[in-house]
Amino acid sequence: MGAGDGLQVTGRILTRTTRPATEEEAARLDVGPGSEVLFVLWLRHLDGEPVMVERTVYADWVAPVVRALPEDCVSIMDSIAEEADIVARCGEHLIDAVAAGSEDARLLRIRRAGPLLRRRHLTYTAAGRAIEWTDDRYRAGSVVFTVMNSTAAAPLERRAGPGTAG
Repeated sequence: MGAGDGLQVTGRILTRTTRPATEEEAARLDVGPGSEVLFVLWLRHLDGEPVMVERTVYADWVAPVVRALPEDCVSIMDSIAEEADIVARCGEHLIDAVAAGSEDARLLRIRRAGPLLRRRHLTYTAAGRAIEWTDDRYRAGSVVFTVMNSTAAAPLERRAGPGTAG
C-alpha cells in the first residue's frame, strides 16, 4: 500500500493515550503487567478514502518519539526510524477476518458487522527488543498481503481460529 501503487497515501493519528498495559500487551511487549504503554489510534487513507484503522501499543522506550510525531504523519514506523533510528527488523503477523465493530464501521465508513481483514503484529528491533504490538483493521478490498515460502523455509503456520471446533 503505497505511492508506488499510484495512490495518494495519508494517515492521521486520532488519539495518543498513556495507560497501563493489558495482560496480553505486557506479555507481547515483554514488560511487566500494568507497565506504562502508549496507545495510539491511527487512520490511514488511500486517495482520500479511509482504508485502515490501526490500534497500536508502544513500549515506554519508544513512546516519547511517537508522542512527538505530527498528527498527519504518513507512516509511524518510517517516522520513528528517521527521527530516532528505531528500526523494525522482524515481526510476527497474525492475519484473520473479523466483523466491523461500531468504531471501525464509523471510521472506515462501512456498515457495522461488515467484513474486515485484521492483521495483528508484533515488531522487533534487530536486537530482538519489542517496539510495538498492533491490531490493524483493513476495509474489504483495500489491501492484498503476499507471503513467499519455499521447501527450504516455510514460515507460514495455520491455526484454527476462535470459535472453531478442535
